[in-house]
Amino acid sequence: MDVLQLFGDVARFVLRAFVILAPLLAWQWIALWSRPWRRRAGGLADPTIIAGMMVGIAMLVVSFRPEMLDLDAIVSVGGFWDRDIGDFLALARGFVLHAPAALLTALQDDDWRRNLQAWLMLALALWLVRATIVLVARPPYGVPRFVAGELATFVASAIGTVYLGPLLFWSINQLNFWLFLIAILLIQDYRYDEPPVFGRLVGRASHHHIHPPLLGAPVPDPD
Repeated sequence: MDVLQLFGDVARFVLRAFVILAPLLAWQWIALWSRPWRRRAGGLADPTIIAGMMVGIAMLVVSFRPEMLDLDAIVSVGGFWDRDIGDFLALARGFVLHAPAALLTALQDDDWRRNLQAWLMLALALWLVRATIVLVARPPYGVPRFVAGELATFVASAIGTVYLGPLLFWSINQLNFWLFLIAILLIQDYRYDEPPVFGRLVGRASHHHIHPPLLGAPVPDPD
């Protein structure tokens, strides 16, 4: 019975982790799916992903309320971010659904408008320059697929960033000290692995991948 209990605990943990990471996995799938149509090798230097993340950051900024960002609310037991998985997913869903409307509302506020407009114009200019360069060079699979891939990647990056915001604060509350150990592992992964884990999230290809030689090509002498 102890073994069955262990298996059950492991299965529940894996299932919960999968549910939490599912939006990020969807982001990765979209980035990988659209990469050939977009004439991109993938990676964090992708202007479309950066532009989408910038829009997502703008939506997060106008969606967070001051009481959500208080230190006690983030780290304390019983604070705003002390929630079970179901409550957190409902909260994150609310962020994703209402963040675009919150951004549009903020753009009509004189206190927010100028800074938000400058930030969003920078994101859209970055995206437009990247798209124009590819269109001039001709997309490899045609313009319709290129546009579909670009839009899907941009929207997924924006939504994924909105989801990452509450996920970060909820993780701090749930993991506390363990989050620092995870951060250390991610830093080590970034320093020594190629590509790093977040690079793999957005579909970056490894520079160390060894391609097999072409049929009939001379094989170099290992010496």
